[in-house]
Amino acid sequence: MQEPAWDFEGQPPFEEMSETGINLCAYFDAMSDAQLQTYRPSLSDQELMAWDGNFTSEDTLLLPCCESEDVDVQMYRRFIEQCIRYRNSVRHRLSSAA
Repeated sequence: MQEPAWDFEGQPPFEEMSETGINLCAYFDAMSDAQLQTYRPSLSDQELMAWDGNFTSEDTLLLPCCESEDVDVQMYRRFIEQCIRYRNSVRHRLSSAA
């Protein structure tokens, strides 16, 4: 199945957005829906970092083009949970248009 054209990055911000926050939204837009649907809030921080596979040894997300702010686990969780809400609200409409 082809991924819909997600646009979490283009949605009205749910909190004040820095460059890092915008890039994190784009990061989640690029994540497959199949992977995103396996996310569980109950994952420990270590399990979450392993689940994503893109965290550094310093426990921050390796996110290109973000030098001013690190994405720690707490920020990651806030954004991924908003991304899941967004996808759940638009999945049917975008999937039928694809």
